[in-house]
Amino acid sequence: MASNMQTSVRLSHLPFEVYDPSKLSRYEHLSWHPGAVPIDSGSKKSNGDYLVTTLPSERPPGSAWTHCFLLRPLKAFIMNTPGFPTAPVNPSIVSHRVRSSPFGGMGMFATRSISQGDLILSERALIIAPAAMPCTYKTAGLSADEEKRVILHSSEKCLQNLADRMDADEKNAYMSLYNDHKLDGSGPLLGIMRTNGYCIDHLREEAEGNTGAYSGVFAQMSRINHSCAPDTTRLFHMPSFSMRLYATRDIRQGEEMTASYDSVWESTALRQKQLAPYGFRCSCPCCSNAEVSDRRRARIEDVYNSTSVMKRFALMLHMKRSPQTNSTLMKDIEEGLRLFSEEGLEGCPCYPTFLLYVCAVLNAVGTDGVRFRKYGIVVLKTWIALGFNLGELVTFFQTRVVPLYRLHYMPSK
Repeated sequence: MASNMQTSVRLSHLPFEVYDPSKLSRYEHLSWHPGAVPIDSGSKKSNGDYLVTTLPSERPPGSAWTHCFLLRPLKAFIMNTPGFPTAPVNPSIVSHRVRSSPFGGMGMFATRSISQGDLILSERALIIAPAAMPCTYKTAGLSADEEKRVILHSSEKCLQNLADRMDADEKNAYMSLYNDHKLDGSGPLLGIMRTNGYCIDHLREEAEGNTGAYSGVFAQMSRINHSCAPDTTRLFHMPSFSMRLYATRDIRQGEEMTASYDSVWESTALRQKQLAPYGFRCSCPCCSNAEVSDRRRARIEDVYNSTSVMKRFALMLHMKRSPQTNSTLMKDIEEGLRLFSEEGLEGCPCYPTFLLYVCAVLNAVGTDGVRFRKYGIVVLKTWIALGFNLGELVTFFQTRVVPLYRLHYMPSK
């Protein structure tokens, strides 16, 4: 999952050691421990807060499932999701392939031209587990080094419960992923998860009483390399229990697909620091031109964020139309479109809001029907890629956009 590699960054060099708690009494188990994590058998009884389970519980031929280490209430939340478990939806024609990347390791590449907003892939994770694994041993009285070793060992043992449930193909897919944590004390299973895991936001935000983040490792999506100007975005779809990958801009045939591992709004220096644990220094076009890129991103965040755009939207609706105001509006949207394009930030949540403003300006000025239709379609596709369903989009347009249009653009009788 590392990309644009220039220099490998190692934070520490602690070799992985297999601790045997039965022989080392100082590493005392808590009330539950890796060997006592309940294996899901359908029973509602449990001797621990965490559960090892597989979702969905049935696996039709040719489909996939996910081995999970999670809180029991979270499983109930997932199982009660309307529509669960629907089958993941994929394009009728495969548009991607995993192969060697010029940046090193493997990457995902487009096998045909892909349009902005198109669904590329829906994939169920191989495993899902807490991003910060719970420690199953008492660590009071241990040195900082010992505590770290015990925590890492505990996490590895928890993940071993999931690995033991994998079939040969699943295990091979998992173990073939890149591991940048071979020298910091992580075991092989944990190292791969730390290198390749994607945050499953919906499990953290929607499950009542659960505030911790969960991470998923994928056979294909975890091969996608990083860029600070990514051409894809991800959305976890709970009913199908799968991650969906969408194109945030047009992708050419043969082009490598990229994703962002961290916040794109930070300065180049801070992004490089955040990416250091992945073992590479990003050399994407934005990082290679840091001074210019930082200035453009600051401008986007300051002027073209969703709140600022909606304020200008409201101001525009009350403007008296004239060639001068039309020219000002056109310059405003042209600058925004240029900045988003130059920085490759079409996947940011504020982008579709800005495009809605673009459509409103084009409609008000009345000089560019072709671009109005083009961006209108992109707004719909981008919003769908960001998680809005068609019903929510229709409601938004009916309750907010259409009334504004009728009030300001339709002549009164």
